[in-house]
Amino acid sequence: MQKTINRLGVWLLMALSTTACQDHWLEIKSDKQLVIPSSLKDLQALLDNTTEMNFSTTPSLGEVGTTDYYLPDEDWQALSSEEQRNAYRWDEIIYAGESCYSWNYPYKSVLHANLALEGLEKVTRTAGDEDAWNNIRGSALFYRSWAFFQLAQVFGKPYAKATAMSDLGIPLRLESDINIPSVRATVQRTYDQIISDVWKAVKLLPETPLVQTRPGKAAAYALLAKAYLHTQVYDSAHSTATQCLQSAHQLMDYNQLDPAADYPFAQMNEEVIYQATMAPLSALFRVMHVEGELYEKYAPGDLRKVMYYLEEEGRVSFKGTYDGSIRLFSGIAVDEVMLLKAEAEARLGRVDDAMSTLNALLVTRWESGTYEALTAESEAQALQLIMEERHKSLPYRGIRWMDLRRVAHEPGLAVTLRRELEGQVYILEPGAPRYVLPIPDDVIELSGMPQNPR
Repeated sequence: MQKTINRLGVWLLMALSTTACQDHWLEIKSDKQLVIPSSLKDLQALLDNTTEMNFSTTPSLGEVGTTDYYLPDEDWQALSSEEQRNAYRWDEIIYAGESCYSWNYPYKSVLHANLALEGLEKVTRTAGDEDAWNNIRGSALFYRSWAFFQLAQVFGKPYAKATAMSDLGIPLRLESDINIPSVRATVQRTYDQIISDVWKAVKLLPETPLVQTRPGKAAAYALLAKAYLHTQVYDSAHSTATQCLQSAHQLMDYNQLDPAADYPFAQMNEEVIYQATMAPLSALFRVMHVEGELYEKYAPGDLRKVMYYLEEEGRVSFKGTYDGSIRLFSGIAVDEVMLLKAEAEARLGRVDDAMSTLNALLVTRWESGTYEALTAESEAQALQLIMEERHKSLPYRGIRWMDLRRVAHEPGLAVTLRRELEGQVYILEPGAPRYVLPIPDDVIELSGMPQNPR
């Protein structure tokens, strides 16, 4: 019996434990096999299912663990999700028999991508449908790589050159067959797969997608830049970020937005390169208080303070999601890519270029005529300024958790997290094992894969 369970592995759990798909070609047959769509139209429709591929599909447990917000004791106690209550305190044990959305939803996107890739193998590419064929393959490779990248930031160890070949990353599901056992790849293998597949996608994707829920070349270049930044290949991070910004460079002038609006930023606005939102956090989002230390970092004249936050009845709440709703935007936007490019320039010793890139972004975030350009005398000073602006520009996008992990061993950039709850102080030191969330208990039980130490 145990052999049978291990043989099925966790793929069945990943694919079937969440909401069942309603499309006719994805109904589960009695022999547990999935019907693979066989036409280009059906394959594109499979990837255009935004519920499965874009919305609420990136992990949110990392964001729960940041200290950019806090919960009063009574609000923490009232949370219905024990998983979120435990992650808030960085507990050793996180799960309590709940379905882990931060794991299941991204892997469900992976399943859809794999089904599309496998279905495409049965469709002959012709001169008349070459663009459609290329778009499906490039999109599927991007969606799968995006999910892998996001999962790696929560459930895999942070990249470290000295140990990446042995540190544990995530399971790389490259086929839809549930009979193939799930095993954890190394961190190096995880990033190698992501980078290799996204380079393939770049050659296939259109310059401009029909809608931002689909990837285009700019989104693929941005994902490459993110992967290279995390693997410390800064020249490649810079070149791919530059490639992205050659076609996706439109910035909003925050002076043209309405700070009194419930949500000042429209969904899929001109800065959004790729649209995605986090796994459900709405219950926590409704009661969270923005941490005062973050809120007070915004100087007078900085429009991010009034566009991102609402101060009302003694509580500061966040309203600046680029999704234009209660959902937290976690996709790719021009502002993030510009900050990434600036960081890569600083790390390559190009301090003046780094500050020029940073200032080009920030001037659009301040009241007209009030912005004073930032300067830096050294690489270290430039990096500190850039990381500070990443924190202020990209809150509640899932990026803060990633940044805390990757700079944990850099003097001047590493941060110790601290929060108080029910009269007790909790501390998370830089580089602590609890920066890697545990694999869900049911996945460990079914697969036998090694668990992350806590």
